[in-house]
Amino acid sequence: MTVRKTGKPGRKVRGRRARAELPIVDVMHQIWLAGMGALARVQKEGPRAFEGLMEDGAELIGHGRERAEKLLREAIATVQSTVDERMSTARDQAAETWEQLEKMFQGRVQRVLHQAGVPTATEVRALTKRVDHLNASVEQLARARRAAPRRRVAKRAPPPAAAA
Repeated sequence: MTVRKTGKPGRKVRGRRARAELPIVDVMHQIWLAGMGALARVQKEGPRAFEGLMEDGAELIGHGRERAEKLLREAIATVQSTVDERMSTARDQAAETWEQLEKMFQGRVQRVLHQAGVPTATEVRALTKRVDHLNASVEQLARARRAAPRRRVAKRAPPPAAAA
């Protein structure tokens, strides 16, 4: 920064106050010098600066891409978990609804069969047990008859004939 003397000898003004007091021509001269310095630096460091800028740009894009990929993975994971939860809920509701429909259908079929006089499975089992019991009783009686000695009935003599 340049130093400029003020009206009082021996006193130097620096910083913001100095800039405020500089005439516009001096400010314009400083701006022009800064531009010339930037141009000289670019001419001197041009290729190296360009390569440095390319590296900085590639690094910036790499960081941006990594961050975008991370955000995308997080979003996909969130969506996946939400979809899984909703699918689980829907499956549970569908299973519950199916069970209710099945019970209603079974109840209606059972009423129709009862009205038609078709015996239930319990009634069929009870009848089967009774038939098995009766079969066992009949077989037992048949064995007992076969095992018992047959009695011979003596033939009776014909009654005496009446004399005439």
